[in-house]
Amino acid sequence: MLEEPRRRAPPWGLAALLLLAACSRVLSNDILGLKLLAEPPLTVNTVCLTLSGLSKRQLGLCLRSPDVTASALQGLHIAVHECQHQLRDQRWNCSALEGGGRLPHHSAILKRGFRESAFSYSMLAAGVMHAVATACSLGKLVSCGCGWKGGAEQDRLRAKLLQLQALSRGKSFPHSLPSPVPGLSPGPGPQDTWEWGGCNHDMDFGEKFSRDFLDSREAPRDIQARMRIHNNRVGRQVVTENLKRKCKCHGTSGSCQFKTCWRAAPEFRVVGSALKERLGRAVFIDTHNRNSGAFQPRLRPRRLSGELVYFEKSPDFCERNPAVGSPGTRGRACNKTSHLLDGCGSLCCGRGHNVLQKTQVGRCHCRFHWCCYVLCDECSVTEWVNVCK
Repeated sequence: MLEEPRRRAPPWGLAALLLLAACSRVLSNDILGLKLLAEPPLTVNTVCLTLSGLSKRQLGLCLRSPDVTASALQGLHIAVHECQHQLRDQRWNCSALEGGGRLPHHSAILKRGFRESAFSYSMLAAGVMHAVATACSLGKLVSCGCGWKGGAEQDRLRAKLLQLQALSRGKSFPHSLPSPVPGLSPGPGPQDTWEWGGCNHDMDFGEKFSRDFLDSREAPRDIQARMRIHNNRVGRQVVTENLKRKCKCHGTSGSCQFKTCWRAAPEFRVVGSALKERLGRAVFIDTHNRNSGAFQPRLRPRRLSGELVYFEKSPDFCERNPAVGSPGTRGRACNKTSHLLDGCGSLCCGRGHNVLQKTQVGRCHCRFHWCCYVLCDECSVTEWVNVCK
């Protein structure tokens, strides 16, 4: 039986900390498609001084750019939400990254070298980069705006070459430019007429802030720090690799005689899926000297540049163990007909399962608000479920 959804405040501590009162009237036109009612003040007092757990360096960044930091925190929240979606059927499902009103990086699992740690780091770094770059393009931040415009001298020379080639064949010259951005789809054909314009998502600014906010400035001295910085880089790299070209048509009667195009960040679900694929092929790093932090990868470093790396074998995550960030699987719903990871055999770790009539209350119809929280409905569903013992 499905009950009417009720409005529910987000359970994660960042939502309560980050301007919830100031943002309560905010409905972002760009994200939700609703009328924009108000903009919250993003100041040092409302952002930096209300959030616990910031390092000295992160606090310094926040004091200089509270609006960008607020966007970065929203990116962390979105990343945790996506992490939970991608690993929803696995024993460790990212739920340990929530709670406590602190940054996700204070979770115990992010102090370890597991595959799941590597995946989490990459997701969080990608989330910060994605959110900051998107906020830049929406004109929400003082420190940045529209990004790269694509009018470099090399592109003009390539366009001139296309024009000369077309004229030599007796054709009208094309106005199109081949896409110069790695990760974007190839440029249009000779019959298309378009040029770079609009407002590009400032990926360079987003990448730099993600790096400054999450990576240590000093040279990493231990393998855990090296793993973290490497996987942060992979997360940001995946965002760049999946950039897309968006275009707007111009012409009489809505025709597409001419288009202006700009580069945009991919949907974050695309980023999450790409990182989930890398989780499946993550590379184990064979440590050579743990005390000094030196390590010798089994593969050549250039082959590791786009892959997640880890150095500790993961526990089975069957039982609750706060020391490794494991909430255990007792009470988790499972699929008794599945032979995959979500099946009762795997998820319940051989303990068996009970069949219960259960009313499940959870988040649904979640909407990300600018700035900086997620507002969800609360849905109740009563059904028979299989629950791990």
